[in-house]
Amino acid sequence: MLQGLWTIGIKVADLEQELAFHRGLGNPVVLDETVFIGQDAYRLPLVRMGDKYLHLAEKMVYERFLDKPLPLGIVHLVYRSDEFVGDLKRSLECGATMIGEVALISAGFGERNVAFLRSPSGWVFEIIEVLKNLVPTV
Repeated sequence: MLQGLWTIGIKVADLEQELAFHRGLGNPVVLDETVFIGQDAYRLPLVRMGDKYLHLAEKMVYERFLDKPLPLGIVHLVYRSDEFVGDLKRSLECGATMIGEVALISAGFGERNVAFLRSPSGWVFEIIEVLKNLVPTV
């Protein structure tokens, strides 16, 4: 079952400027890493803001599957699941479409099963199953 919102994906024009902005607001950068998907590298800092996280990037990992670049700003919501296969199946049955394939991702945040989807009206969301959590607590 979907357990709730875990993080918000935000596309930014200048990652360094955005990180400086969040540090100035007192939002700690808990991870700043580069994730490799195939031959492509994606820098994905994770910023803690209250009880949620912001994943900031100049280009999102699923953007290569889209017909045009994403605009700047909030581009997807990430929901944590404790029943990944069932939640993915229910989302598809309710009219969502997959963006790319389900992936197993390992990085500084730990290990996750990840699926990017588009709702019937077009907004993007991600379902994750946390297999190993390494996100530092702050």
